[in-house]
Amino acid sequence: MIRRISCLSGTIILLLFLSKSWAVTPPPYPKEPLNGLQIAEQVYAVSHGLLVKNAMSRKQGKDIAMLVNRAPLERRKNGRRPVVNTFETYGNSHPQNPELDSMQMAIIKSGKAKGTGILFVSYTDESRPGVMSVWLPALRKIRRINEPSYEDTWVGTNLTYGELVLRKPADETHELLREDTLQDCLPTMVLTPKELNRYTRQLPGSQCAHKGRPVYVVKSTTKFVNWWYDYHISEIDKKTFAIYRTVYFKDGKKIKTIAIDWQSLEQEDPRIQYPRYIYAITHDSGVDSMVYVPRSTVLLNQDLPDDFWSEDTLKKFGKR
Repeated sequence: MIRRISCLSGTIILLLFLSKSWAVTPPPYPKEPLNGLQIAEQVYAVSHGLLVKNAMSRKQGKDIAMLVNRAPLERRKNGRRPVVNTFETYGNSHPQNPELDSMQMAIIKSGKAKGTGILFVSYTDESRPGVMSVWLPALRKIRRINEPSYEDTWVGTNLTYGELVLRKPADETHELLREDTLQDCLPTMVLTPKELNRYTRQLPGSQCAHKGRPVYVVKSTTKFVNWWYDYHISEIDKKTFAIYRTVYFKDGKKIKTIAIDWQSLEQEDPRIQYPRYIYAITHDSGVDSMVYVPRSTVLLNQDLPDDFWSEDTLKKFGKR
């Protein structure tokens, strides 16, 4: 149970584009020309919430954030339905305590894990690992778990903690291949009628609104030895630095694609975006995962004290 719940915390962090960040000031809006590393630093700031104080996704009416995981193609028999978890998320990327780097919290709202609360705290001292606290309502207890490794994956998903949380621009070398335009629509999870339920019926179709937008095409090569990928190629919006699509390669073969439908949050800085949906597919097995966050659920820069992000809050929300 603890392992399964801890895996959902990566989604928490990704959904609110908040995670372990730099102990430095976020980069200002840049001036061209840019090299590959400078572009990667801007992408990091956008995708890790460094441009906002805090953000949350809370249920509004029938709208709620959800994670959908689907089994490999060979195991999808007799209309086997995907696993769906809905949840609310709360992230703080600028805590008042200078020792703290960021704090994220989530409450699972459906399924067998309903009421489970997760709190992840990272520290400005990079030698100090983050701490994850999990409230288990059935046991009425808190369990504390150390920060996961880069290569750890969520159970039932095809995403790693490195991709979601831990990887920094310095972990790769970045080469600007060219400037281009986004050539096609962003894919999404396509479900059969037997796979649908009341939640998955709300999943959006493929996103074509970004098609034709100017993008940087950047190749990022890992510095880790014998890693699960050699490099990835990403298409990045030239104005917002939102990363629309990343394709991973190993031994020259395409192994995984992640597409993100970034949407504006109507702020003065065009880089302040949020991921309306994230779709990831592993090409050999067909395993795919999708995160969907309705716009109505997203709030920014709320007046909340740091102690809101606490184990006491996990327990309180877990009783609802």
